[in-house]
Amino acid sequence: MRTMTRQKYSGHFTKIVMGGVDTIRTLKLLGKWSANRAVGRRRPLIAVFSMTHYCNFYCPMCPFGDADKEGQMALARRKDLTTEQWKAVFDKVSKYCVWAIVEGGEPTSRPDFMELVKYLHGLKMPVTLISNCSLLHTIDLDELRKHIQFVTCSIDSTYEESYCKVRGVNPHMYRRVMDNLHLLTEHKVSHYFNSVITKYNTQEFIDQTYFDRARELGASAVSFTFVEDRSDVDYSLLPDRQTMNKVCESILDYMGKQKEKGGGPQVMIPPEYFRQILEHGRGIFDECGVWKSIFVNGDGTVMVPCWKFNGPENTYSLLEHSVDEIWSAPQWDIARTCHDCEVLGCIWYSSQPVSTFARNYMRGLGKIISQERPELAEAV
Repeated sequence: MRTMTRQKYSGHFTKIVMGGVDTIRTLKLLGKWSANRAVGRRRPLIAVFSMTHYCNFYCPMCPFGDADKEGQMALARRKDLTTEQWKAVFDKVSKYCVWAIVEGGEPTSRPDFMELVKYLHGLKMPVTLISNCSLLHTIDLDELRKHIQFVTCSIDSTYEESYCKVRGVNPHMYRRVMDNLHLLTEHKVSHYFNSVITKYNTQEFIDQTYFDRARELGASAVSFTFVEDRSDVDYSLLPDRQTMNKVCESILDYMGKQKEKGGGPQVMIPPEYFRQILEHGRGIFDECGVWKSIFVNGDGTVMVPCWKFNGPENTYSLLEHSVDEIWSAPQWDIARTCHDCEVLGCIWYSSQPVSTFARNYMRGLGKIISQERPELAEAV
């Protein structure tokens, strides 16, 4: 729902805040981004801050799922940016990006998590928090609600057995997360689910029970991606092609019924993603759009063009370089022809027109773009 309020800004003029988003700031940055595009200059539009190297979960599809948690904590203590260093990074990035996505590792494991979120809010950057939700009971949720737009809950399964298998945790942790989801509802913190579909959790999507259970847990919307297998391991978590097709067909069926009758969580990823996988076995895009977002690692580095090219020659520190310097690096040319990510939803999204890109983690931003800057709606 679109909500609009008016308030004084610097005592001189009025700004419009749409759904908690500073529309004037957003439109100025979109205009700057558009001007750069007009002269062939690429710059990031969305900021993703990986706040820490530590995560308390053991997800096998994620590099933060390392079983050696003591070693991971030692790494985080050694390499994670300090509070003040993160603030310096936020200052740099906020001059370009219209939205901030805070993730990890598990971002809520940082003692200064709330301080950093408040700082981003003070920079007028709308914030999406991506969390496994296991530590939310340790946070003042009423205070959190004031400083973020919503929480993206990483819930790969709504069933205990498959959840524990995908996440590598015990039943006690599953129940803790479910309790914390109810806390989000009780404290009126807007939240939705993001789920990675692996060979362990396909059935609830095929029989569509996932959607009813997500609604019962307070999620008004859901988003999905099939797992993109890691290149540094010798196992695959991707379902077989026949099962993937069943999942896609069922989700498309649900989306059709939801559009016609309503009543269930909205699916945030467009149907084209599932149709393309049905037809081609993968997502289709002309050129990888990874450059549209700046992904900042826990140590303040940016890998150009992405994590798949993790080498010292492709790694730039935001503590030492400006955003302009990093986005002028020659390694960005790699992304023009790279199509390695076959089913990873976030890469598929970023490679679509910017209005489509804005719909997933930034609900409402797509509407602002379409209404206020329609010439950007199909920009790539």
